[in-house]
Amino acid sequence: FAGSPGGRAARDFLINKFKAYGLSNVHSEAFDFLVWTRGGCELQMLAPVSRTAVRDSWERAPVARSLRSAISLVYSPNAGQLRAEVLDCGIGSDKDFAKYPEGTLRGKIAMVTTANPESGALIHRREKYGRAVAAGAVGFIYVNHKPGMLAETGSLRSGRLAEIPAIGVSYEDGWELARWCKRGIIEVSMTVENQTCPGQGYHVVGEIEGKSEETIIAGAHYDGTGTTVLLEIARILGSLQGQFQRTIRLIAFDAEELGVLGAGEYVKAHLRQLEPVALMINLDGAAGPVDSHGFTTEGFRDTEAVLRGYTQDFGYPLSLRDRVVTASDNFPFFMQGIPAIMMLARTENPALGRGFGHTAADTLDKVAEVDLKAATMTITRMLARLVNHHGSLGARKTQAEIKQILIEQDLERPLRAQDKWPF
Repeated sequence: FAGSPGGRAARDFLINKFKAYGLSNVHSEAFDFLVWTRGGCELQMLAPVSRTAVRDSWERAPVARSLRSAISLVYSPNAGQLRAEVLDCGIGSDKDFAKYPEGTLRGKIAMVTTANPESGALIHRREKYGRAVAAGAVGFIYVNHKPGMLAETGSLRSGRLAEIPAIGVSYEDGWELARWCKRGIIEVSMTVENQTCPGQGYHVVGEIEGKSEETIIAGAHYDGTGTTVLLEIARILGSLQGQFQRTIRLIAFDAEELGVLGAGEYVKAHLRQLEPVALMINLDGAAGPVDSHGFTTEGFRDTEAVLRGYTQDFGYPLSLRDRVVTASDNFPFFMQGIPAIMMLARTENPALGRGFGHTAADTLDKVAEVDLKAATMTITRMLARLVNHHGSLGARKTQAEIKQILIEQDLERPLRAQDKWPF
């Protein structure tokens, strides 16, 4: 976790591996941020109140029943026995929140699930939370839509305490709450006790120097499978110093899960040094079968044309999707107009969502070694072509062009809900 002893141990491990694999200019880069540590959390379902004074014969829920799966979401503020009515807001879409007249959610606790629409754009957790805040809710309950007694976690804001306390619960506990919401007015009591303090995160950087200063950045964040692929790139290409036309800079980003905090801090710290960066490739979650491999091209049509030219000789299909990914390390680079793409290496299934991701079951047994090797094969082959590509890898975008891409992809409202719309 970012800012923890485990995070610093990961930094040291990556530095040693980068050096062992022959990368040059290996170093860590520190940045300051608000370290958040999860503490105690309790969510109790209280006896419901009937909708009318005379209609009180329906079954009553247990008094003060504790929901055992409850965990606080990252950057949730503390709360001491916050008691309020729960309103079921479905999957947290605009449509779900709009079903309540304006002002209805004020002073209530909004409950949403982790599910996404069957078609169309996915709805990020931070977007759902932002809608609850904007509606005047005093608390937020995030329900895993897949069974298994697993609460799903994740951050609420980027590098700062969020506005209202938020708790994640399992499908089973959320189903019980939703059942009572349909029958009447259900109240809960939320207690959240977390810790925050100033601290530091650390990016780990290493290079495969090329014959020019023009640079391709390949990055991944510490706690994702993409970091394993990043290390394999270092191992395979690290001995080829000076043999490519362009430089490859490998960056292991810290604090991605805290609202893409780390990559944003890297970009801010290097605004004056980003001119030589021709392309940024993000390897978030880069593990999956070959038939799921591809890239998001994020509105950079000329970059897409370069990739499409090389995909034809790979011998297996590589999908190219013109989609902007806003919740990963590519986004801060994209916002600076730099061609920034993301490798796809897993099947997207809105019904499944994250699966075991962001739960206590997100353990090493869920990773298939063959998928990591396949992802390494794809990205290393592509990098070997891109670093020696004759001509531009894609023109940079102006801020006006970046804004237009976001609007065309219907991302203004989601980014506003996440407090990430800069224009």
